[in-house]
Amino acid sequence: MEIREERPLFSFGIIADVQYGDLDDAKNFTQTKVRYYRNALYLLREAVQHWKEGNKIQFVLQLGDVIDGFNTRHKNSENALRDVLREFEGVPFTVHHIWGNHEFYNFSRSYLMKSSLFTAQETQETANNVQKVVKKEADAAYYDFSPYEGYRFIILDNYDISMCGIGRDKDSPQYKEAEKILRERNRNEELNSPEGLVGLDRRFVMFNGGMGEEQLQWLRETLEVARQRGEKVVVSGHVPVHPDSCYVMCLLWNYQDVLNILQDFSDIVLAYFCGHDHEGGYHYDSGNEIHHVTLPGVVEVPPGSNAFGTVDVFTDRLVMHGVGQLDSRVMK
Repeated sequence: MEIREERPLFSFGIIADVQYGDLDDAKNFTQTKVRYYRNALYLLREAVQHWKEGNKIQFVLQLGDVIDGFNTRHKNSENALRDVLREFEGVPFTVHHIWGNHEFYNFSRSYLMKSSLFTAQETQETANNVQKVVKKEADAAYYDFSPYEGYRFIILDNYDISMCGIGRDKDSPQYKEAEKILRERNRNEELNSPEGLVGLDRRFVMFNGGMGEEQLQWLRETLEVARQRGEKVVVSGHVPVHPDSCYVMCLLWNYQDVLNILQDFSDIVLAYFCGHDHEGGYHYDSGNEIHHVTLPGVVEVPPGSNAFGTVDVFTDRLVMHGVGQLDSRVMK
């Protein structure tokens, strides 16, 4: 008798750090890797085509840095954004865009909120008689959504507290708080340099960011509601929050605040997905049974390979089907 393979409850696509630009290939900030700016668009196209042909995913998590900051030097930011968004036109699935540091090198937060990269407003639920945590911050890019009964996805804004690019107005309290944090810990004139910083303190550079108290409280309250509903939760952001899942220079400033909250809800939190560290990484927090997955950056993938995946969600596991430099894995 034929045994039918168990089918997932639902599936989603995942990709990070496309960083497209109509630019010649060049070395990265540390001069250790080549960035293939034009090729990144072809790799994104290949990923989207893969998801369309599979015809089984419900949505895509685009984990941030979809265009590169160097676009600003050529005044080509809007054209580059148009080119990458065109790849998602007419797709039979939803796309959830997360904001990374390169979004803020190109655009202000107010610009992004009016663009197609702001997906928060499209996914807020209005179901009757269901408790809902409401964001207090007017320009918040964090939100949650439920793609399937019993499951909730939480999208974080890792640059809530930030000095990155033109994202925050320099007179805003968030910018001033970010500047205070950095100036106290990083004595370099160039705040993107970790020179002189040791160990985990190397995360205090300007291309990282932090999460404010209101967002942290929202995260805790949203997880509490999910627990009351009996939901399982997947959390995503651009920046890693576990030091064993990435190079420490790519870590969220107040990662421990986020980890403490996730660990308090380890009975329902399954995984945290992010990008930012182009090498990628993975850590299973066995004490809390939370998987921390850092996706490799598409922009540093040479022609002939790729770095994206499809995640199948079963009742007892997440199954990552990686393509190219993204490893496949079963996460129970």
